[in-house]
Amino acid sequence: MNRPRHRSADLVFWLLPGQLWLTKNLKTEINNLISPLTRFLLLAGVVYAGWQLLYDLVLLPDGRLDTFLSLSGVRLASGLLTLLGWDVEISGRVITCLGHRGVEINNGCNGLHLLGLYAGFIIAYPGPWKQRTLFLTGGLILLYLANAVRIGFFAVFNANLPEYWSVAHDYSSYVFFYPIVLSFWYLWTVYNRQEQIIAAS
Repeated sequence: MNRPRHRSADLVFWLLPGQLWLTKNLKTEINNLISPLTRFLLLAGVVYAGWQLLYDLVLLPDGRLDTFLSLSGVRLASGLLTLLGWDVEISGRVITCLGHRGVEINNGCNGLHLLGLYAGFIIAYPGPWKQRTLFLTGGLILLYLANAVRIGFFAVFNANLPEYWSVAHDYSSYVFFYPIVLSFWYLWTVYNRQEQIIAAS
């Protein structure tokens, strides 16, 4: 015995493909209305705002990620300076060239904020996810190692020119971080051949 078909089922059967078609075309229309640069800036704003909220509300109060970056950075810096012939002593977050004042790596000075800034650009800028993951991983590791070199520089600088400590601290990012960040950002845009994102706006 054949069951009568419900009109609602027939309606869903016919409407569902139409809805999928409409959704796909609506996305296409929205993409056509918004320039690539505007789309990138909107996505970058969302990513950065999300990162800032995550850091302020979760990571900073928890403190474990900050602590890890500070302690491991000090240990790496100590190993590097020892390899270069310096007599170094570490105690928690403090690294000291023997016979001189030490340098303490506090939360906010361990490169975490810049890691988020770098990752935000790579995530927001268009490109295939496989290559994006490689750029993210490689860049974050390189920045992490650069921070260890920066910490070692702080220890040596403070041992020799302590009167200029504030200058070295304030401008160290321009030497150790920003060249890496800007180079990787540039390589990411070139790799994806998206330089026209600015010209098209």
